[in-house]
Amino acid sequence: MTAGRTDTADDASSLAVPRPPVLAAPDLGRLHDGEADELAAGEMVEDLQLVEADLSGADLPALSLLSCRFSEVFANDTDLAAARLVDCRLERLSATYLHSPRSTWRTVELADSRIGAWEIYDADVESVLIEDCRLGFANLVGTALRDVLIRGTRIDELDLSGIDAQRIRFEDCRVGVLRLRGGSLSDVDLRGLEMTVVSGIGSLAGATISSGQLTELAPLLAQHLGLRIEDRDHVQNATPGSAHA
Repeated sequence: MTAGRTDTADDASSLAVPRPPVLAAPDLGRLHDGEADELAAGEMVEDLQLVEADLSGADLPALSLLSCRFSEVFANDTDLAAARLVDCRLERLSATYLHSPRSTWRTVELADSRIGAWEIYDADVESVLIEDCRLGFANLVGTALRDVLIRGTRIDELDLSGIDAQRIRFEDCRVGVLRLRGGSLSDVDLRGLEMTVVSGIGSLAGATISSGQLTELAPLLAQHLGLRIEDRDHVQNATPGSAHA
């Protein structure tokens, strides 16, 4: 009996600690310098190193990038719908609007980049590092996320409604508005995320937060649960005289 109780306690303790994301570095050992005109919709491009290029306005749906490195690339209003990026590193990417719904991102690093609005809904994201980035609006509605680390990044508005997330961690990040509606969270560590506004507090089930975050979120939790909170300064007891009055 004692052993059974100990096992249960150990299981509960292990469940309380979110598992960290498991990341792999992109395989970039065979890069060759190239030009932007090598990219075309529906094509597969391998081992391309693209530096100081302008892809603004390019229509590149269903493009496949394998073991590629992009540095100091402009991608304003670039269409990457249903694109596939595997073993890629994107650094100092700049875009006012990036369109990449239903895309696949596996073993990708996005670093030192600035994106005004990023549509990456209904996507498949696995083993991805986002580091030292500035995002205005990121729409990940309905996206499946596995093993994602977001570090040193500021996001004005982040919509995670309907996501299927496993092993996600934020470190030294800040978000202005976090939106959640439905979805599934497992091993999602929000302790390194400063949240100004949270919409959909009930959908945080499965995430890990700090005690300080819990205090900040308490009013929203109370509202979600329908709790009425009132403090009583003192209890007034009726006197015998007032009872007969």
